[in-house]
Amino acid sequence: MSEKKKSLFGIWKKTVNTKNGPVEVLSFSVNGTRYTAWANSYKNNEKSPDYNAYVDDYVKPAQNTPLQTETPKMTNQSDGLPF
Repeated sequence: MSEKKKSLFGIWKKTVNTKNGPVEVLSFSVNGTRYTAWANSYKNNEKSPDYNAYVDDYVKPAQNTPLQTETPKMTNQSDGLPF
């Protein structure tokens, strides 16, 4: 009797824009923790890993947050300055 195995998690291939141009990375999560695996550009022998995985803790900034660029208001009140 054959037994059907259930996958533990999925892996997605996505393109990320970097300062050196677009790069394909692998994205997955295990037990609620997100990871991203990048190709190992420092691979120097056969025993070095093809990909290095890192915890993906990036949080995308909110879209509706206005920038805090308020300019201080000038008044004609004397504040003790000699000019």
